[in-house]
Amino acid sequence: MQSFKPVIRWWSLVNPRIIAHFSERLDVYEDSLMYQQGIFSKSEVVIPFSRVTNYAADQNLLDRIFGVGNFRIETAGSVAPELILIGYSYTLRDLLARSMKAS
Repeated sequence: MQSFKPVIRWWSLVNPRIIAHFSERLDVYEDSLMYQQGIFSKSEVVIPFSRVTNYAADQNLLDRIFGVGNFRIETAGSVAPELILIGYSYTLRDLLARSMKAS
């Protein structure tokens, strides 16, 4: 299992996602993703890799320099992205690619 938290992007002038660093967590297991968020009220989403159809990763110039990015994970039977991750380590992309090839 590997855990990821959003990075605090100090290079953004206005960063409303500072709280996300303390309230979000993504755990990647061999067969699934588990996304947890919240401080006072908690929510959790578990997505098996067998349901993931594709993912998209975006980076701007500063994100590339510091190794972070934004991810959209889409699942079968869903019109909108199942999970949107903003400001996570870009090593997550490699982990998602390997996990999707294995399933």
